[in-house]
Amino acid sequence: MKILNEMDYVELYAKKLKIDNKLFHNQKMLINSQIEGSSSLFNNMFKKNFKQQAREYLRGIGLIN
Repeated sequence: MKILNEMDYVELYAKKLKIDNKLFHNQKMLINSQIEGSSSLFNNMFKKNFKQQAREYLRGIGLIN
């Protein structure tokens, strides 16, 4: 059994996507769900001054300067 590398997985996914377009639709639904969840979480965390509070939070955890 051959061990697959990253490019092998990309090629395999592209081939499966070519055969069955439902994979793209499922991936898109997953990404949109994650975006909605993150948006909801941040809106609930920073209700008053979203931009300022979000920046302070992201600075505090080291994601932005």
